[in-house]
Amino acid sequence: MNIKWFFPSRIVVSILLPLLAVGIFIAAGSIYFLTPPLISLLKDRTEAELNLATDLGLGICEEKLNYLLSLRLESDPEMEATVRNQAIEEIKAISKKLPKLHMLVIEHNQTLVSSSLDLPQGSWDLPELKKGKEGITTRNIWGEPIKMASQYFPFWKWHIISFISEKDYLAPFLIARVIVYTGILSILIVLIWTVLVVFNWEVNKPLQNIIQATQTLAGGEFQKIEVNQEDEIGQVGLAFNAMVDSLQKKQQKIQAILEELRESEEQYRFLTEYSLASITMLHEGQIVYANKRALELSGYTLAEMMDMDVLDLIHPGDQEMVKQCLTSRQEGDDRVAHNEFRCLTKGGEVRWLEMLAAPITYRGNQVILGHAVDITEKKEAELEKEELTTKLQQAQKMEAIGTLAAGVAHDLNNILAGLVGYPELLLMEIPADSPWREDIISIQQSGQKAADIVQDLLTLARRGVSVTEIVNLNDIIADYLKSLEFERLNQVYPQVHFDINLDPGLQNIKGSPLHLAKTVMNLATNAAEAMPAGGKVVISTFNQYIDRPRKGLEIIQEGEFVVLSVADSGIGIAPEAIPRIFEPFYTKKEMGRSGTGLGMTVVWGTVKDHQGFIDMQSREHQGTEIFLYFPITREEMQKKVNSTCLAEQVGTETILVVDDVDDQRHLALRILTKLGYRVDTVASGQEAIEYLQQHTVDLVILDMIMDPGIDGLETYKRMRELSLHPKTIITSGFTETERVKAAQGLGAGAYLKKPYTMERLGLAVRTELDRENPGAEPDPGYAKMSLTG
Repeated sequence: MNIKWFFPSRIVVSILLPLLAVGIFIAAGSIYFLTPPLISLLKDRTEAELNLATDLGLGICEEKLNYLLSLRLESDPEMEATVRNQAIEEIKAISKKLPKLHMLVIEHNQTLVSSSLDLPQGSWDLPELKKGKEGITTRNIWGEPIKMASQYFPFWKWHIISFISEKDYLAPFLIARVIVYTGILSILIVLIWTVLVVFNWEVNKPLQNIIQATQTLAGGEFQKIEVNQEDEIGQVGLAFNAMVDSLQKKQQKIQAILEELRESEEQYRFLTEYSLASITMLHEGQIVYANKRALELSGYTLAEMMDMDVLDLIHPGDQEMVKQCLTSRQEGDDRVAHNEFRCLTKGGEVRWLEMLAAPITYRGNQVILGHAVDITEKKEAELEKEELTTKLQQAQKMEAIGTLAAGVAHDLNNILAGLVGYPELLLMEIPADSPWREDIISIQQSGQKAADIVQDLLTLARRGVSVTEIVNLNDIIADYLKSLEFERLNQVYPQVHFDINLDPGLQNIKGSPLHLAKTVMNLATNAAEAMPAGGKVVISTFNQYIDRPRKGLEIIQEGEFVVLSVADSGIGIAPEAIPRIFEPFYTKKEMGRSGTGLGMTVVWGTVKDHQGFIDMQSREHQGTEIFLYFPITREEMQKKVNSTCLAEQVGTETILVVDDVDDQRHLALRILTKLGYRVDTVASGQEAIEYLQQHTVDLVILDMIMDPGIDGLETYKRMRELSLHPKTIITSGFTETERVKAAQGLGAGAYLKKPYTMERLGLAVRTELDRENPGAEPDPGYAKMSLTG
């Protein structure tokens, strides 16, 4: 057993020290009381042996003397010497029986007779010996102390001495002391060892088990100890086990409570961190908590947000409203606030939030808890809905205008046909110096202006505008710059300077030359009117590729475009007015003096008919620039049909005019007769079929819209079914429609829009009559550009 293992234990030391002190005290007492008697006993024994040895030596001498006397040989010297020698040998033999004891025989004159030790012969310098028995005395012989006893045998005058050296005399005393000391020490050691072993087995080991179990318990393991004792240690063990049971039950309760708390906390954390709403807590305007959704929405980290004032995240336009809401909650208003506002993300993006906020107590502080939902998409949807509503209202307005235009355009154009056609016939009849000529020209121009207004209305109605002709915007602009309209614009606004920047490599587009020319004219006119004090208008064209949708006045989709730009340095347009400039009849100008209020609406309709887009940049008092984007086509332009002179339009062929309006039939009859043609007229499609079944004609001029009865398309179909194949021209007071295209697809010739002039009618008739392949689709080169004005 390792003794050192015990001593670190304070309880062992506290028990061992008193035990050792008592043992030492007992040992000292035992030595003090037991050693003197033992030493005295040993001293008496040694002295008794010394006296016994002299008594034995004396007895031997007496025995030998008596032997001589019995033999009566005491006078025989030789015999006496022999007996003496025998006595001496027997006396010397005594020392063999008593170890450490030596025998001397000395004569009275101190002459050494014999010794059990090898000693020098001769006299001895000894103190005078008594004649008789002498007790134990201490003498010095040969310089060494001895203990001795002597007897005197008078008959031979011998002193019989027994002696022992001081060293040998004291040796038993020393041994006795060693034995006593050793015995007492051994008893003390055995006692201590026994106490230690018993303590270790009965006390220390159980205590160590309890200590180890306590340490295990401190580590969180509820481990009981085995109790095999019924003493106090066993009671301690039982108490410890009872404590373990109690602690384990309490720990289980604590664990159950902690588990509930953990589940509650986990549920709370899950609900907050993975909530679809942004959850924040504010203390005195500072953010003290933000969940994962709030961080994702803002783009900031939690550490960044903790250092920010909440107003730093609010859009400047909404900061005052949010500040008032927070202030009222901090001042005691416990109502739940419900607000919608804009916030700014770290990247500068604007997001709309709908927030519910209420004051709560959190960790002893009054804070404001906010739950916010990102409603950006909702807001955008609302804005989009508003835009769609606006567009729907615009479309409904346009539809109403279109319905109005569609209802009156045919009749108006039929009426205007006389105001345009008859003045032309009159001008051919009267002399050049006639006083009526200017009046007739004014009537003709007024009719043409009225026809233009009807055309604008039809454009707003977007009644099947044809955009299939391959055109180049540069040509459209060049033709406009040569037109009477541009000349009159320069006359009205001489202080306005026009810069023309046309891209010589401009791509072609599919479009309607009439509507594109009207668009250029409207944009140039508006730009000039925006600079009453003078300025500069820049008309530009260029090619542009847009690789991704771009936000402008509207979303411009990706693609290749021909761009028409018209910029002025005029008064500009107020931001709130920009969304309305394309509304019909919306104008800041005085109505009647600067147009009808339809110009920009016509531009908008034309761009949409051409599948294009519009963008605008304008600043008040700095000017406006409008961009029109038209999709590019890779197709080449058709060769233009050049206008001919009146002499080239005459002929002698037979022509049938089919129109349900008397004035139209009469005007066509007058114009065609003037050009030398033989002309018949009928008032309906059915009459035309009957006429053609009985007569042969070279050309039919067929009105598309006729009521009652069958219309122009149905009439032409029946003509084809009956194998009646005269060449045919389509006329109508509407813009070119799908029914016109359907007739042309069946073989009809050019389309001629009412009201028409003698030149346009004569060109259309002569061109169709000269066409070599009647029944085939006509060359769009003249069918679109020349015949529609």
